[in-house]
Amino acid sequence: MRLMQLIVMSVIAPFVVLPVFADDVKPDPRENLNTAIPEAIRLLEAKEYKAFLKSFMTPDDFKKFTATESLEKFAKAWGERKGLILLKVCKVIKDAKPTLDDTATKATFTAG
Repeated sequence: MRLMQLIVMSVIAPFVVLPVFADDVKPDPRENLNTAIPEAIRLLEAKEYKAFLKSFMTPDDFKKFTATESLEKFAKAWGERKGLILLKVCKVIKDAKPTLDDTATKATFTAG
């Protein structure tokens, strides 16, 4: 009888427990273009350049650019030079459907 309860619980538990935890975990907006672009727009509009760079730069680039100056200083300079331009680009492409490469790792947007 005890073995049967354990078997039943092991089959049912994932369907009962996982949804509770799944609701608490927010998906990473960078994992999907439909959410990445709006998240980029949100951060850039709020002038949260540090958060934007931490979220969207590759780890290697992040390390390279912050090796010689603080993140705060780099983010401020980056935001002043490139933040507004990138914000405009993101707003233009947010509703566009990109063409993906064969590995679906590179999206190309056509302006039009």
